[in-house]
Parts: sequence; structure tokens; C-alpha cells
Amino acid sequence: MNKTILVGLLFALPLAACEKKSQTSQPTAAAPSAAGATTAAVGDDPAVAKIAVGSAAKCPVTGEDFTVKDSTVQVTYAGKRYAFCCADCQPTFAKSPAKYAAK
Repeated sequence: MNKTILVGLLFALPLAACEKKSQTSQPTAAAPSAAGATTAAVGDDPAVAKIAVGSAAKCPVTGEDFTVKDSTVQVTYAGKRYAFCCADCQPTFAKSPAKYAAK
């Protein structure tokens, strides 16, 4: 019985990493890519319109399709706005934005 529980936990861990979370505030800026200095930073450029609530979107990190909500975390990179399926994906995107923006 203990093996069954252990196997269940092992399969559940990856699913818990990107759990949908209610996010009341959005990050306003993040550090540039660790791969080197880039001309485009990840942040929140007010000149780039936010993705409308209710719009269909695809998370650039997980590839998951989702619907944008008021609590959806959004950032800009290289003049384009990106939305994430959960708040945990934004830091991953900020570490290598060029990699995820190319998807």
C-alpha cells in the first residue's frame, strides 16, 4: 500500500508545479535574461495593451490553452504582451524570454 501512495505522489508532483492560483497583484518588472544582456526586458509596458479578460490564450511556458481572467499574470517582452496559465510560469519565462517568446 505504501508503494501505491509513493507512486501516486510522484505522478502528482509535476501537476502541482503549475497549479492555478488566484493572483491579486501582478509583477511589474523582472530581471533580463540570464543568458546575457538583451535589448528587450521583461516587464509591464503600459504602451502595450493588456490581453482582454475572456480572451483565449496559450501559455508560452506550458503551452496550455486557457481563458484570460482579471487575475491572469501578464508581462511584456520585445513589444508584445504575454499571459500565463498560472503565476508560477512568469518567473520561468523571465529567465529565458527569447526561448519562450519564439514558441
